[in-house]
Amino acid sequence: MAIDEPVSRATELFTAKRIIDAHWCRAPDQPWQAGGCLECRGRHDCPQLDWALGIIAEVASVLFQR
Repeated sequence: MAIDEPVSRATELFTAKRIIDAHWCRAPDQPWQAGGCLECRGRHDCPQLDWALGIIAEVASVLFQR
């Protein structure tokens, strides 16, 4: 993919899944803890995780409309 091509929804979805998996799997005894992600600023303050959850929510809302 060239750098100036738009990113497909599928690519965004796979990237979001990877971000969520990384946040969940980083601390199996205490999932969702800040520390492994360079964007995390606290337990409920991570722009990457917020973006990923937003993408997943958008895709789910489209799927459940049908």
